[in-house]
Amino acid sequence: MTGMEDYSGFEVIRAAMEVEKNGHRFYSTMAQKAKSEIAREIFAWLAQDEVAHLKTLEDLVPQYQEGAFWDDEEIFLPYLRRFSDSEIFPSAERLEKVLQSGDSDFKALDLAIEAEEKFAAYFHKAAIHARTREGKDAFAWLAGEEDRHAAVLKERRAKLQAA
Repeated sequence: MTGMEDYSGFEVIRAAMEVEKNGHRFYSTMAQKAKSEIAREIFAWLAQDEVAHLKTLEDLVPQYQEGAFWDDEEIFLPYLRRFSDSEIFPSAERLEKVLQSGDSDFKALDLAIEAEEKFAAYFHKAAIHARTREGKDAFAWLAGEEDRHAAVLKERRAKLQAA
């Protein structure tokens, strides 16, 4: 997630939107493939929450859009694409291996916790680098949401393991 400070608020919002879109896909897949009902419910809830976060970000775009487009799209687009790879999300191979394991729900929850912690770190960094108060506030809110997701996942994992 290096180079964030080189991008405008609009570009950081666009990257955050990619994080949320990929999060929705990731959690939707996890919800479909989870073995236990509780894991399916957790992942479905997270998928829907990512949609709500995306809506929040979409509402911010007009505040940043004017004059905020990057000069060199070839430099910025690979940065956006990184959010679909293993920088935040596990690779397809790693995910498939987890889903095939005997304790896949626990391992899937561990992957989700890891992803949420990476989301939170990204948004905390974005809040620091945002150029406006609205941007700082929005990214701080998103970081808090991702921190909350990680905490809920840890709590649910502990309850599932105790059961």
